[in-house]
Parts: sequence; structure tokens; C-alpha cells
Amino acid sequence: MAAWGWTPWWLLLPQLLGCCCAGAAGGGRWSGEGTSPNLQSIFLGRCADYQLLSPEARTKNCTAIWEAFKVVLDKDPCSVLPSDYDLFINLSWHSIPRDKSLFWENNHLLVMSYSENSRRFMPLCDVLYGRVGDFLSWCRQENASGPDYQSCPTSEDCENNPVDSYWKRASIQYSRDSSGVVYVMLNGSEPLGAYPTKGYFADYEIPHFQKDKITRFEVWVMHEIGGPYMESCGEGSVKILEDRLKTMGFKYSCINDHLPVKLLQCVDHSTHPDCALNSAVASTQREISSLYTEPSASLIISLLVALASVAQM
Repeated sequence: MAAWGWTPWWLLLPQLLGCCCAGAAGGGRWSGEGTSPNLQSIFLGRCADYQLLSPEARTKNCTAIWEAFKVVLDKDPCSVLPSDYDLFINLSWHSIPRDKSLFWENNHLLVMSYSENSRRFMPLCDVLYGRVGDFLSWCRQENASGPDYQSCPTSEDCENNPVDSYWKRASIQYSRDSSGVVYVMLNGSEPLGAYPTKGYFADYEIPHFQKDKITRFEVWVMHEIGGPYMESCGEGSVKILEDRLKTMGFKYSCINDHLPVKLLQCVDHSTHPDCALNSAVASTQREISSLYTEPSASLIISLLVALASVAQM
């Protein structure tokens, strides 16, 4: 007599496949991730944390900022406009230090690492109204109240979705507030081009720069360690960006693999040939190392600055 509950796996295969297909068919309505769990707690926590880092934000009312933000959770998920975030932006707004704006395309994590919580630069994700929503998703259910935790629309589903409209409005504000030297980090290893001609930077940031507030642009085309090297300064889509800035009357320069950023990339790839230092840099390293017998944080920082200076000579 067969053991209780035992059935050959090949006889269960049609049932298992049916369950999988049914699960897929019953998936979310939209193509994007659903509302982030604990959205309100994360939002308020990030706001409170930001207040500790930025003296200018200490007077902000995080609860009021959340209340202004969450109004989009009461709207149809395909009917949220950038203007729906106006009050949220007004309540969370603060100035951006001159010469500290850093725009980017296709290298979010590298930008965050290099900016180091606004110590070096202040990209959009380090501004309060960008920080609270970074890497999060949110939307209301299509035909009911309350957040949709299964899926949320992206630009593939509809243009006026909550997350895209949020970043459009934040991008416009960030551009308007940028001044002095404006830095742009592009990914020269991106197969579709370092400068997307359709995207947040091209469509919502460049058109809103205030010409009288900007001294010049400095574009960094970074390549991933080991490549590929798809585009560099003066090539392909980067040339399109350069021509656009020139037509708009902006002064600009372009640098391939900006050395300070390249050094950061090489921290995790120290033995890769792309991270080999030339003889002049190596010589400088030997000189500085011989002055001290014990490593320290200040020595490491001084070393990196010296290496960058020598390599750019």
C-alpha cells in the first residue's frame, strides 16, 4: 500500500504549472513595484535624519511635509501631475550651496558614494525633497482607497504616475536652485548612450537652468572599471549634450574618467589594470608613504589628493 499523501512528482507537474500560471495572471495591474512597505515611517525617518545632518533643515516640520506629500495617495495613480507636489516642495525646500550641484544619468550609486552625504557635492538625492523619496515607490489602488502594495504604474503604463511626476517636479526645482559651476556625471559605459536625449536631465533639468546664476558646466564621462568604453567626451550622445550647452550659451568642459571619482571606483578594483597608476603617481605615493610609519585617515586623504594632482599634471 502506498504511503499516505505521496504522489509521484510527474503527476503533480500539470497542477504545479497551473498554479504558477494562475499566480502570474493574478499579478499586479501595473509594471512597476508596488508601494514601499512602511512608506510613512521611512519618509519621516529620513526627514528626521536629514535634520541632524543639515542645520538649514532643522526648522522643517516633517509631519507637515509628509501630509503635503501623501495627497497623491488619494489620487488616481495615472492622474498625478508634477504640480501636485508643489506644496511638498515648498515645505521641504532649502538652498543648494554654490558650486555643489551634481547632475547625473545612469550612475546613481556612484554619485551617492562620491557626494558622501553632501560633504563633497549635493546631488538631488542629497536634497531634502529628493532624499525622502529616493529608491521608494508609491501609488493608490486604481479603483479603491489606500496604497497599492502589489504594483504601481511607470512611464510604460501612463505618463502622469506618482513617482515620475515626483522626480519631474524635484528635478525642475533642483535645476532652478543650482548656481556657480554645475557638474554632470555621465556613464560612458552605458550601451544606450551616456546622455539620454529623453530623460530627467534632458527634459526637466537642462530647460530650467537659470543662465544668470551659472558660471559654467563641467561634464565627467565615467567608465566602469573594465569597460566597456561606449562613449567619451566629444563622441555620440556626449557630443549632443556639448552642442546643446553651447547653443544655449553656456561655457562647458568635458573630462573623461575624472580622477577623484576614478580613485573611488578603484577602491573595489585595486588590482584591475584600469586602476594601475602611472610611474609619476606611484613615485609620489612612495615619497608620501616614506614620511609616515603609521597610516591615518588624514594621510590617506592627503595621499589621494596628491595622487589626483600629480596624475592631472
